[in-house]
Amino acid sequence: MAKKASRTREARQRRQRQRRQNRWMILLLAIVIVAVVAVAMVVVSNQPVEAYIPPDLTERYDNISRSFSVEGYPQLGDLNAPVTLDEYASFACPGCEALHSDSFDAILDRVRGGQILFTYVPMQTGSIPNAQGAARAALCAGRQGMFWEMHDVLFDWQSRYANTAYSQNRLLAGAEGLGLNTSTLTNCFNSAAISGTLSSAMTEDVTGTPTVQVNGVTITAERAGGVPSTAEIVKAIDDATPNDWGLPDEPPGDVVEETEALSDQEADSESQPQSQVAAGEEESASLAGAEQSAADDEPTAVAEEDVSEEAAEEDDEDMKDADAVAAVEAAATDQEPESEEATEASEG
Repeated sequence: MAKKASRTREARQRRQRQRRQNRWMILLLAIVIVAVVAVAMVVVSNQPVEAYIPPDLTERYDNISRSFSVEGYPQLGDLNAPVTLDEYASFACPGCEALHSDSFDAILDRVRGGQILFTYVPMQTGSIPNAQGAARAALCAGRQGMFWEMHDVLFDWQSRYANTAYSQNRLLAGAEGLGLNTSTLTNCFNSAAISGTLSSAMTEDVTGTPTVQVNGVTITAERAGGVPSTAEIVKAIDDATPNDWGLPDEPPGDVVEETEALSDQEADSESQPQSQVAAGEEESASLAGAEQSAADDEPTAVAEEDVSEEAAEEDDEDMKDADAVAAVEAAATDQEPESEEATEASEG
């Protein structure tokens, strides 16, 4: 019995030693796997990654005011603009990328014209991984004055790189490509200010992204997918704009053509040599003098004609008077012989 108990005890000890060895082997294998994965991640993260930067980003926002709301939301345009347009969107939301591609240029035209103040509210919805990382990268780029450039880059990457668009190394490469200080951006990434802005965005009363509001009123999209069209956005902006705001209406086409013709004539006049201008002035003066002379001569001719008629009438009167005198004298002559004969008779 003692020998049997001893063999049983030895067998139990062997099994325990085997189990301990197996555990050590599993642990060692796990450590090796973790190490290999870590090394692979380091190697992959250190590999150069494509981070496309669209051209002319800075020029796109020339002469447009940039600011931030009290919550830290990025803004574009005049703070006193007559209309506000708020976009609740996420860089990881395909519908938001469609809205950006279709309508952002038209929105930017209204911003540049001073008609709207545009506010981007950074949400974290969507199917592309690392939506929060993309939002933080954009807001931190804004701390260095380049939110809107990063905003355009991230939406471009969504359609260009799909699910790998917002990997950490691509975000850093994009920041470097924009000329940002990557150390400053990294320190900003998890800062309280950025976290506070994202928390405020999460409390906004919207049901989905993208949501577009004009003066606080949500635009209801007619097309499928719930993304407002450019025409709907522009109409909502124009309808909300006061009637007394903006440039005057364009004049009719014929007025525009007449104005252009006058401008061309003035340009031609300015381009003529001074001698030609002087000659033209002398010719104009001569024509004016001739017209004035003709005007002066015409009353004179009329007056002379009147005088001639009066003189003719006076001549007729004089002729009548002369005839009368002649008749009287003739009558007197005829009577004189008779008078002499009568005298002689009386004397005889």
